[in-house]
Amino acid sequence: MAVFYDYFSAPDDRAAASAFAEGPEDAGFDTVCVKAIDPAVLLSQAVALLVREPFSRVIEYPRFCDLVTSPEAENICVLTLPDEMRDALAAAPCERLAEICIPWAQAEEFHGATDPGSLADFLNELAAVAGRARPLAHRLYCRVLV
Repeated sequence: MAVFYDYFSAPDDRAAASAFAEGPEDAGFDTVCVKAIDPAVLLSQAVALLVREPFSRVIEYPRFCDLVTSPEAENICVLTLPDEMRDALAAAPCERLAEICIPWAQAEEFHGATDPGSLADFLNELAAVAGRARPLAHRLYCRVLV
């Protein structure tokens, strides 16, 4: 079963929830689409490496993967990402993102089949979204589609 993740920025939770059905890109939000990099585990591991904090601290950030949309929806949801994640990604130089992708690629959830360069490409795209969102006081979200 494939799971798709649409990471995007929006002004607030209400606006983010509007991307539920049609998707954030179609709704006009700044979006990065990826398969198999979930926000709760894998992205959080990358952020932990980036900010040099334990994973357990990152998942305690306020607004960590809070549900924005109805819990009754079975195959789709929109989750919040903490402002701390947005800010860390927005401030990260490309070199630092590439550096953390080497240990991140070894995460057991990748099953040894992930290229650090591809991960760096993803993080650079997400960092660009975060960088555009931050001065507007927009927040980051993830639409999960199973």
